[in-house]
Amino acid sequence: MKIFLNDRVIEFVSESPLQHLPSDLIITYHSPGQLEESWLDFERYEKYRKFIIVSPAEITELPHGNEEVAPRPVSGMTPAFNEFFKLFKYVPAAGGLVKNEKGEYLFIHRLGFWDLPKGKIDKKDVRDPAAGIHDQGAARRAAVREVMEETGLRSVTITGALNPTWHIYTAKEKRVLKQTTWYEMEADSSQLLKPQTSEGIFLAKWTAPGAIHCILTHTYASIRELLLDLIF
Repeated sequence: MKIFLNDRVIEFVSESPLQHLPSDLIITYHSPGQLEESWLDFERYEKYRKFIIVSPAEITELPHGNEEVAPRPVSGMTPAFNEFFKLFKYVPAAGGLVKNEKGEYLFIHRLGFWDLPKGKIDKKDVRDPAAGIHDQGAARRAAVREVMEETGLRSVTITGALNPTWHIYTAKEKRVLKQTTWYEMEADSSQLLKPQTSEGIFLAKWTAPGAIHCILTHTYASIRELLLDLIF
């Protein structure tokens, strides 16, 4: 799995890569202290563009940290990720890649970047008390709500699930690890688009697939990878 820090990458792998670049920082996970020290080196020195953590053994559940609510457990994680997770405040989010009947995709422009509509999964999204933070419907409800709030759409339909993305950012001087659960969605283009200006969104726009290359040069690395995997 990959986690993005701006345009830099943290990658968890089961085997050490046969080839690598001088700008790659590679470790084989041995202990939490070793991992944290290496992470701080990577964070501090821009010369490192990729942080590769080798940890072969797998775990099957999302580690429990200081999250309020989380989407379903993610498989294929390693003990190294379990310890890495503990270094951050965890924020689960959900959003959508919306397509209309013309084959166009919906993007928003926020804080100088093209983005996809998304937002935090809240406690109010949890409807299954027994499942608690792992209520699998919570992410779907949050995704639909956030897409409608941020774009002005009044009706959207989930048609499929996409791979989640992970990225790291700073909020109130704390490092945050955000997992975004993504869904494919459909909506009628006749609906009025009204960007949520209170959230710094001043444009919501349908974009033809052939014009998405312009989006790719002015979006976040995690969004770019999601689009490249799906559309191109």
